[in-house]
Amino acid sequence: MKIRVKFIILIGLLTPFLITAQGYYNNENFGNRSLLLSGNVTGSVNDLGLTYYNPARIALIENPVFSINAKAYQFNSIKFKNVFGRDDKLSSSEFEGVPSLVAGTFKIEKWKKHHFAYAFISRQRSNVGVNISRELDVENMTDETTEIDRLVGNLLLNSKERDEWFGGTWGMNIRENFSIGISSFVSVYSFRTSYDLRFSSLDQSQDVSFFNNEINLGQNSYGMFWKLGIAWKLNKIDLGLNVDLPYLEVIKNGKFRYQRFLSGTDDGSDEFAYYDFKDLESNRREPLGISVGAGFPWGKNNFHLKADWHGNLSEYNRLLIPDTEDGKEGFAFKESLRSVINFGAGAEIYINDGLNLYASFSTDFSPVEASANIFDIILNEDSDADPNFDADYFHYGFGVEFKLKKIELILGTTYSSASGDFTDPIDLPFEGVESNARDEPSRVNISRWRFIVGLEIPIFGYELEFK
Repeated sequence: MKIRVKFIILIGLLTPFLITAQGYYNNENFGNRSLLLSGNVTGSVNDLGLTYYNPARIALIENPVFSINAKAYQFNSIKFKNVFGRDDKLSSSEFEGVPSLVAGTFKIEKWKKHHFAYAFISRQRSNVGVNISRELDVENMTDETTEIDRLVGNLLLNSKERDEWFGGTWGMNIRENFSIGISSFVSVYSFRTSYDLRFSSLDQSQDVSFFNNEINLGQNSYGMFWKLGIAWKLNKIDLGLNVDLPYLEVIKNGKFRYQRFLSGTDDGSDEFAYYDFKDLESNRREPLGISVGAGFPWGKNNFHLKADWHGNLSEYNRLLIPDTEDGKEGFAFKESLRSVINFGAGAEIYINDGLNLYASFSTDFSPVEASANIFDIILNEDSDADPNFDADYFHYGFGVEFKLKKIELILGTTYSSASGDFTDPIDLPFEGVESNARDEPSRVNISRWRFIVGLEIPIFGYELEFK
């Protein structure tokens, strides 16, 4: 049996795991009501999500409060078509907890015009993986020259991302209906992704061949985020503006491990490659962002509008891999983002004094031009495949709020979806074997359901009241 060594092209199959959370600006929301309003609350936030959406709104709080974000769980589903050498469908799903917010407000007696809050935000917390094991139909994938009788493929993908924010908010009324505010957060960020592809074949002589390609990369970053807010409270409308300053990185490091093994070849072309790098140069960047929003009543109902702009990022090295001791040339994982504008709307519908309904919608357009992912080194040099997943997300929120004597109960759900085509994902490393999933483009569909249960209970006799 002859094995022709090729690079494995698995473009779209892993890229969604690397990009699902990265590069999008409206993927997470914080605060009990803000969750159901899909974050469309820059000008009208009325829970402690204000530490994130518009710090100037803190000056409108009458009494000090403590709040825990609504408890939420999510069901992630990712479906693939025409991947892994087959024309059928593959899928992965996972049920897990989601990022949360713990926040409180306080006053300093000597500074009566000043308002303060603290917040602990799980800005990003994802752990997504796929484990696929398939025997490929070699009868429909081989030509007359191949000697392969059986071919088994195994693919293991995992992406884990954490971004924890710790900080505080300050706000002050400049006039009775006009306030300013600042939020400052320390960010503790980590990102890990792994790719493990294995093929085992059995030929007509009962000889076994084995191919393994494994890649692991990681990034740690510690730095600061700042948010600047302005809020106006007019007669029949609330207006707000929030500015997200670019990320200031203070401490950073990265790591990279690569291995490639091939054995059982007839012509002596077996391979053995292993590289393990630590304390690598890495960079994390987040662009300038500006959000504007408005909230206005209509009878006993309330409506919320928001639009946000995020600037571009010129291409930079997210992770830099050095030259190897055996003469392999180093390379860099590069990343660049285009500027995007998103928008959304939300509604609170009054039913009676004890019941409100919520509905919302927001866009989340992809800013990705080039993303740092492991396919930069897996692709053939002469391949024109695109390793970037840049589908647009759309978010929807629905829920109810029950107002009891001393408790407010919030129940709801949010739904997010994205889909897109990508390059034929696999080129098998065996001579005479071709993928049978080439007639149609490969496709990925991503969906996420979140289920929310929130309680708002007055602490020490205080209730969350806005002027």
